[in-house]
Amino acid sequence: MYPSLAMDFLIGFKSVIEAPDCLVPAPQLYIESIGNASNDAPIWVAEKLILQNNIDLAISFCSFLKLEEMVRGFNSYRKPLIHLDMGGNILKKSEHYSPYVIHHTLNAWQSAYASGVYAAEKFGKKAAMISSYYDGGYHLSSGIFAGYTASGGEMVFNYVAPMDYKSETYEGMINGLSEAKPDVIFSLFSYKESEKVFDVLSQSALNGNVPFITTGFMTDEKMHAKDYQLDDVYSVASWSFDDDNAAMQEFISTYKNTYNEQPNIMSLLGYETGQLVLELIDEYGNIPANIGDVIQDKTINTPRGEIIFNDINESLAKEQKVRKFDFNQITYHNAVVDHIDLTNSKNLHEMFADLPYSGWLNPYICT
Repeated sequence: MYPSLAMDFLIGFKSVIEAPDCLVPAPQLYIESIGNASNDAPIWVAEKLILQNNIDLAISFCSFLKLEEMVRGFNSYRKPLIHLDMGGNILKKSEHYSPYVIHHTLNAWQSAYASGVYAAEKFGKKAAMISSYYDGGYHLSSGIFAGYTASGGEMVFNYVAPMDYKSETYEGMINGLSEAKPDVIFSLFSYKESEKVFDVLSQSALNGNVPFITTGFMTDEKMHAKDYQLDDVYSVASWSFDDDNAAMQEFISTYKNTYNEQPNIMSLLGYETGQLVLELIDEYGNIPANIGDVIQDKTINTPRGEIIFNDINESLAKEQKVRKFDFNQITYHNAVVDHIDLTNSKNLHEMFADLPYSGWLNPYICT
């Protein structure tokens, strides 16, 4: 889904720390390629870099299922770590908190919860959820269900696609949706599977009669070229490249000038990580070992808006964006049509404290 993930992240990161007007000397970078980061390799590499190179900071994109061990290692060495993630799984204080670790995410599970609340208030109290065998994991479906039911909604139909989506017709899905007659349909698919599902939905009687709410990954602009002629497709996410705020437009302009193409969510994560690093170096002259403690009183102005940190040292975009997925004769856009305040969502972790882990070994959500 993101074949140039490392390069996208690095260009976003460097466009901040190596900017011509940057007054802080650019740090020396050690780059290790470790495949899909789903095994113990990130832990071995991190320890080698600490012992051999005495690094001042590690930035890691690793499997969520390896995160507890990674956090424990940096806690032992008292070295700072920035853990990157899409935010599809809920962090837990007992396992993922350390004063030496911060978690920078796109807040996907918080977005899922917010989309459930929004749908119940905006579209009605009867919903259906359709998801892929892949994207239905993590804590996205749990977040949607919790937000929707907490706001008085009821799930009247659920469909999980088979692993082999290429041979799936989705006839059962369409029939089930038609019989259930929901007020709103939650849709969790991505990449090639999302193209097929959008095609099927666009040719059904549901199109134009029932609103769809998807994840930000299903409506990723770079994944879709065809005009599906779908009506009323929305998503809730912490970002929108169509946001007209000055910080987002500056980021897009900087990235396009550097890379000669539109940025994606990986380059956005890189850019914001660069902002975090620069903020700390500018204030302290280095990266404090207790990065989690010092970040607690910070508000970082990023392309997504203001970012704060909760008590697990997880970044939190204060405002979620409700986006409408539209084709403008050239390409798709996620136009911001509403906003949801997430300032009080710090307490959501307590609600999901006992939720078991769900998902795949890759450190990002994709098919």
